[in-house]
Amino acid sequence: MINLFDDQHIIQAKAACHYALPLTFNGLTVRVLADQSAILDHLEVYYAGVTASGLLPKEVPTVDQPELPVWLLDQQVDTSSREWTEVKRAKTSALGLKEAYVDTPQGRWIHKVRTGMVLFQSLTAPVAVGELTKYSSQVINFINNQFLNHHQRDGYLLGHASAFAIDGNVTAIAASSGGGKSTLMLKALETAQARFLSNDRILFKPDNGQVSVLGVAKHPRVNPGTLINSPRLIDLLPAQERARFEHMPSSQLWGIEQKYDVLIPNAYGADKTALSGTLKHLVLLDWALDSTAPTALSSVDIATTPEALEGLRKSPGPFFQHADGSFPTEQAQSAQVYADHLAGVEVLRLTGAIDFARAIALLQERGIL
Repeated sequence: MINLFDDQHIIQAKAACHYALPLTFNGLTVRVLADQSAILDHLEVYYAGVTASGLLPKEVPTVDQPELPVWLLDQQVDTSSREWTEVKRAKTSALGLKEAYVDTPQGRWIHKVRTGMVLFQSLTAPVAVGELTKYSSQVINFINNQFLNHHQRDGYLLGHASAFAIDGNVTAIAASSGGGKSTLMLKALETAQARFLSNDRILFKPDNGQVSVLGVAKHPRVNPGTLINSPRLIDLLPAQERARFEHMPSSQLWGIEQKYDVLIPNAYGADKTALSGTLKHLVLLDWALDSTAPTALSSVDIATTPEALEGLRKSPGPFFQHADGSFPTEQAQSAQVYADHLAGVEVLRLTGAIDFARAIALLQERGIL
C-alpha cells in the first residue's frame, strides 16, 4: 500500500513504471508511464480514433510540441493519514461525497471517494493511483484534464457542449446534463460530411476575427434512450437490456442514468473524427420533454441576453491549475465573458418539444447540415 504523502514511496513507485505510451493531442504530447501494461493497452485502443497520434499516419512526424509525463500506479492507497477537504458541488448527490482534496507544496491530491482512485494534479508530474483498469474512465478523464489545463492556461475557455464539424466549420450543442446534446450530435453524424469533434466539453477562443475550437478526446458516453432510438447504435445494448428498454415510455427512459461508451470509429467508421475547427454555430437546447409546443429553431442575440449561455458555462473544476502552480476557487467565468468569446458565432435556440428528427430537419433547413 502506497503512502501518498511519503515522497520516497512515490519515487520508488514511479521507478517501477517500465511501460510507456505516448499520446499526441492537439498542442500537447502526454507520455503515459505505467507499472503494468494492461491499462496502456486499453488507452491505446481508446485514444486511437480521437487523438492526433491515432489519426495521423505512423510515418508522418508530429509537430514539435510540449511533452508532459503522467504516471499510472496500479496500487492500493492509504488515505487515512490526512484530513481531506470536500470538493463542493452545485448539486448534492444521493450517492454522497464524490471528491475531496489535500493541497501540498508540489500540487494537489484529489481523492475520488466512490472508487478509491487518488489523482495528483501537478504542473510537471501528474500521478494516478488505484485500480486503473477497473476505473479506466477516471484515468482517461485525468489524462484529458492535462490537455484541458494546457489550453485553458493559453486563453481557451471551457464550454459544456458537444460538437461536430463539417469541412472545418464547427457546430456546438450546449445544454445542461441530460439535455440531449450528445444524442443530437450523434444524430448529426448520420450526415456523411459531419465528423465528431467532442461529446461533452469544448475549448474555444477568439482568433484573428474567428473563434477557434478544440475537441476533447473522449468518446460519447450515453444513456439507453440514445441507443434504443438509433438503428446504428442499438446493438450496443445487451439483449436483456434492450428488451427491458424497448417498450419503456420515453418519459421514463429519459431519466435512466446508465452509461454506455460509443467508440466513434467502431460505430461510424474511420475518418469520422475532427480534432479542431472554426466555431460557426452554437445551438442552445431549451426544449422540454413535457412541452406541447412544436420544436422550433430561432436566433439568439447574446449581446443583449448573455444569460442565455448559462448551459454552456462550465467551471474548470478542482484539477485546473494556473501556470504559477496555484489552484483557483472553482467558478465558471461569467456569461458576459462567454458572450465576448463568441463574437461572430451564430447562436440559435431549440425550443418546444424534444424531437431529434425535427431538430435535424431544422438544422438542414438552416444549411448547417
